[in-house]
Amino acid sequence: KNTCSLKHCWYRSMELQMQERRQGAHARGVLTMVLIATASVLYLPQTFVGSKTPAGPNVARQGYRFDWMLERKDGTFDLQTQDGYWLGEKGFERTQAAQGLRYRMRPTPQEYKEGIGVDNLMWQIGPFKWKAGEAFGGTSNNKALRELKRKIASAGLTDPAQIAENEYWVQRYGHERWGPQYVDQTSGEAKTFLRGLAAWSGLDPKKEERGVTWFEPDYGKPWLQKYIGTKEKGFVSPDQVKKEYDTGKLLDK
Repeated sequence: KNTCSLKHCWYRSMELQMQERRQGAHARGVLTMVLIATASVLYLPQTFVGSKTPAGPNVARQGYRFDWMLERKDGTFDLQTQDGYWLGEKGFERTQAAQGLRYRMRPTPQEYKEGIGVDNLMWQIGPFKWKAGEAFGGTSNNKALRELKRKIASAGLTDPAQIAENEYWVQRYGHERWGPQYVDQTSGEAKTFLRGLAAWSGLDPKKEERGVTWFEPDYGKPWLQKYIGTKEKGFVSPDQVKKEYDTGKLLDK
């Protein structure tokens, strides 16, 4: 009995020691993971983005003054700002109209008043009027914008830096880098709901639409200027086609 009890005690003590060792190893593993995670949070971000730069002095912000609105400083609950003005969408629409330009492809109040370029845009049923036609025929083109397009097309390239770089590119590469600003060819003067096939394709050999229902604008086409005089009329003549076929023949037959 004494021998069995001694063996039992010895096995029990060894079991307790093994449990303590496992618990110690587990605790050390957890502590190691915590230290690695802490180091990653503190030091790894700086490896990619560097150290944090010192913050500069605060900049005074000019913005909304809600306290003035609540106090009714100007006698109303209207929007008030530190600068004394606020240019919103309505304000931008008014500035565009003051220059004769449209905003959001909608005619200006002056154009509606004088009936300029507003055909079929205002619908009326009895005493009710609404601008439903703007959803189908709205355009940003008007007299002021057409004049601006002509000015841009005739001016060509005006940036001195780009002109100087073009000169360098011509000497080094044989061609220019910068070209004139593009001018779209819409005019807003079409009277038909849908464009004809000639207007869509630009091809009207019988002149059935060009000058009748389709009028090309006179802005000019800056991107096509460099091709003027480089192509024969009709693109490739029959003689040129025959010449190219003949050059590929091995025998003169």
